[in-house]
Amino acid sequence: MECAIACKKGFVLQASSGQYLRPLQKEILLTCSSGRWDRAVSCVALDCGVPDPSLVSHATFSCSEGTTFLKRCAVSCVPPAKLQGLSPWLTCLEDGLWSLPEAYCKLECDAPPAIPNASSLLPRCLQGQHDVGSVCRYECKRGYYALESTERTLRTTFLKIQCLEGGTWTRGSCVPVACEPPAPVFEGMYECTNGFQFNSQCVLSCHREGQRLLTRCTKEGLWTEEFRLCEKLQGECPPPPSGLNSVEYKCEQGFGIGAVCSPSCMIPPNDPVILPENVTTDTLEHWMEPVKVQSIVCTGRRQWHPDPVLVHCIQSCERNSGPKLSSFPAERCHRSLCLFRVGKLFLAGRGRSN
Repeated sequence: MECAIACKKGFVLQASSGQYLRPLQKEILLTCSSGRWDRAVSCVALDCGVPDPSLVSHATFSCSEGTTFLKRCAVSCVPPAKLQGLSPWLTCLEDGLWSLPEAYCKLECDAPPAIPNASSLLPRCLQGQHDVGSVCRYECKRGYYALESTERTLRTTFLKIQCLEGGTWTRGSCVPVACEPPAPVFEGMYECTNGFQFNSQCVLSCHREGQRLLTRCTKEGLWTEEFRLCEKLQGECPPPPSGLNSVEYKCEQGFGIGAVCSPSCMIPPNDPVILPENVTTDTLEHWMEPVKVQSIVCTGRRQWHPDPVLVHCIQSCERNSGPKLSSFPAERCHRSLCLFRVGKLFLAGRGRSN
């Protein structure tokens, strides 16, 4: 005796061992011999499995109903991607495949953040839903220039930011135009109305000689007149007080105006640093950040800058990669010195040098 077994739509034949018969086999013939069927089979619901990520890019799938025939999975976009299309559902079909998606996840940027001191050149940029790669342009206000995330050597007032694949905008800002501070040799010889910012006017005077130079910081970040020493300016600074605060000076250029002297500490391994007035090595707090002094300059006022009275010697810390910051006792080696800023001391940005 023989019987033909066929499963209903959405079901597939499965052997008693749990294995499917030939893929998508619709029917099987069973034979009865000696009162027993030659095999045991059953019909089980077809399972499409979890949807492959390639079905919808930048998405996740939620299959709370299951993944068998006629069950549905919901498509959700991974932020910042946003769902576009007719339906967020995928359905398991009778061929074991998911239905073609009727939605997709679109990567886009929201409206770009407001950029201070800039005006938008494209009105659409004030709204959201910007495609990846789209660009918004701005113009910095007078007295500011564009600073973009990409390095540019040419200073411009026009700023461009772009929508990235991550749904964010490239960085950009408008920063104040500033001119280069005068060289240390001019310390104490000038006064400025607004530091070295745009439109600030500085007056350089030679005091006894009576000469005055007026200069202004332009929107290009250049002075209308370069700082220069007065023609009749002569003289020299007194020799730096060697031994003061345990510091000695090497002055290979002499002591004339513009001459540079290099300080060093008489007792190694110390470093010369500049300390605020009325602060000594004994009163230096751990949170202070003294600046290491590389040199002092004889200014046009025939005074040393920085003032040697403010230069002190502090025991320096070992620079190593281990957790040990110093080979000296903690009370003698200041933590702040391990973080000192190396470089010539410029008292710039105050807009007043006397």
